[in-house]
Amino acid sequence: MSLTFGREYEIERQFENCFKQYFKPLCFYAMRLLKDSEVAKDVVHDVFLIVWKHRNNLDFSRTMYPYFLNLTRNNAFNYLAHLKVKENYENKGVLQDCVDFAENDTEHEELIGNIIKRIDQLPERCRIVMQLCFIECKKYKEVADLLGISVNTVKTHISTGLKILREEFSASLLYIFFSCINKS
Repeated sequence: MSLTFGREYEIERQFENCFKQYFKPLCFYAMRLLKDSEVAKDVVHDVFLIVWKHRNNLDFSRTMYPYFLNLTRNNAFNYLAHLKVKENYENKGVLQDCVDFAENDTEHEELIGNIIKRIDQLPERCRIVMQLCFIECKKYKEVADLLGISVNTVKTHISTGLKILREEFSASLLYIFFSCINKS
């Protein structure tokens, strides 16, 4: 019994040493691949979780860095592949909405009119911020300076306005609407 406990303690100690020694370098490596420090940390944490789950099957007496590096690279690539699949899926949904949106000019015009009408019914400051940001394509900082409010207040008005609009219109239709407005 104490032999098993001693082995388990030794594995935990070796695992902890690996974590202390490799965590930062692996985060830097993942950051180079992913270009996002928070995602890189998440990927490396996942690597350590994988190793922890298989700790009894690993030989920590050998150098583990190549193994950790391999796992980090694979997890980073899996994350990027997942992002691509997710992006393709979202784009297909938006593309279908674009097709549906453009197929019927009468509905198209009616929808645009309804969205504009609904924006006009927003609370005054919220309406002004939405129009300046989305219809006149001004940056948040420009709107904040123009209205004498903070950038965070601009963000709050945008969040409120979009929440209200999403109650009546799908997010993808709003995206299409604002994209069309910004192009004209």
